[in-house]
Amino acid sequence: MKNISTLLAVLFTVCNAVAQDGNLQWLDLELANYEYPYKVSTLTLKSQNQDLKMVYMDVKPEHYNGKNIVLLHGKNFNGAYWKTTIKALTKEGFRVIVPDQIGFGKSSKPDHFQYTFQQLAQNTKMLLDTLNITKTAVLGHSMGGMLATRFALMYPSTTEKLILENPIGLEDWKLKVPYKPVEWWYENELKSRPILLSANIKVIKTIK
Repeated sequence: MKNISTLLAVLFTVCNAVAQDGNLQWLDLELANYEYPYKVSTLTLKSQNQDLKMVYMDVKPEHYNGKNIVLLHGKNFNGAYWKTTIKALTKEGFRVIVPDQIGFGKSSKPDHFQYTFQQLAQNTKMLLDTLNITKTAVLGHSMGGMLATRFALMYPSTTEKLILENPIGLEDWKLKVPYKPVEWWYENELKSRPILLSANIKVIKTIK
């Protein structure tokens, strides 16, 4: 009886998957054919010696209350899932900015990129500067909570309120290991190479 139940469950799953197959939509790397709930715009930014595109929604209310809020998505998501939150906030008069972080959603997916919360926070601040937003509340969900926290620590004068929704990983490891941007590591590596090369030549001569 147990085997029959298992078989029926498998058959139901397969049939259901086949039935839904006609509704599946092919998506490219930057979700070009996936429609977001609000108009999207693109910020071209220079990060880690690369020209990248950061896509975002900037939703303005009909009756602006003078307040702004940034919504930061989680790791397995993009900005589109904030649809109902955006609707509720704009109804209350908030201007809502929803970026897709680099590597997510409609934004660029570089082959080589150092994904640190410092870098993502810098990109977000660059977006706000472009939009001439000097004060804002910041709301982060899941991994976005980690990013929101890092943003608030880096830009306290910009952050009016920090709101966390089911955040993860709030340990501040940067107190133990200070952050260095990827450009610093690159330049540091270039400086150290002549020393390493000289040491290698001496070793080779000693062996000979």
